[in-house]
Amino acid sequence: MLVLLSFEVIFTHSVARASQPILVQEQAQSSHVFFERGLQKLRARFYKSAIEEFNRALSIDPKFKEAHSGKGFAYIQLGDLHNAIASYKQILQVDPNAASAYSGLALVRQRLGDFQQSLSDSQKSTSLQVLQTARHIYQGELNLLELNQVRGAQGAQETVWQLIERGYQKIAAKDYTGAVDIFTQATRVAPQSEGRPYLDRGVAYFWLRDYRAAIQDFSTSIQRNSQSVKSYEYRARAYEEIGDRQAARSDLQKAVELARQFGSQSYAQLLSGKLQQIR
Repeated sequence: MLVLLSFEVIFTHSVARASQPILVQEQAQSSHVFFERGLQKLRARFYKSAIEEFNRALSIDPKFKEAHSGKGFAYIQLGDLHNAIASYKQILQVDPNAASAYSGLALVRQRLGDFQQSLSDSQKSTSLQVLQTARHIYQGELNLLELNQVRGAQGAQETVWQLIERGYQKIAAKDYTGAVDIFTQATRVAPQSEGRPYLDRGVAYFWLRDYRAAIQDFSTSIQRNSQSVKSYEYRARAYEEIGDRQAARSDLQKAVELARQFGSQSYAQLLSGKLQQIR
């Protein structure tokens, strides 16, 4: 089932106190200036420039959690999931109970197609929010950016996620032909770089036992997002159904490598078990 995550992330960062030395106050102020510039770059989708600004903020204040979070989000948009994970883990080094770190990791897991771990991270974030009372001036800004990423708050992208949700309702009702029709609508309105509707339509084709059509859609999804673990996993299953066990093993091995690479160890073990079953 499609998991539509919703985050209400709480970000905290201590501001320089009046009793601190003037130099410390100036440094704290400068870190926020760089952070503001980074946010502006994020809004404009200049992600590499945003990372540069966040790095400047972090060079002044390495414990600036929101700067790490902004970097992580920018890396996700660039498809650099390695550095995205590293950025969110930096937050946990500063604050092991930071809700923002887990909401960010949930975004990474979602991009990888590891929806179970994504949901787990999202739930962890939500549970930690209850314990956090301090709110930061940048909370709303970063929260909105994350929600846009998950739900696609821009017009066309919002329609994509609404269609995907409807498509999975059709799958749940075993109306696989209806699901294909809805996912096809999603492919027409999705941005050219978005592979998710093809993954979902491939799943519908798989249930229809049209395995070659499923393989074609999973391949398109991989072309648009080469780190989609689920696309490799499902394409492997489709290859196995048509008797191409070599291709199935190759795809499952790739899925295992990606899952391990991005820290989804339980998922990697599950996929490894499936790999061993292919003879």
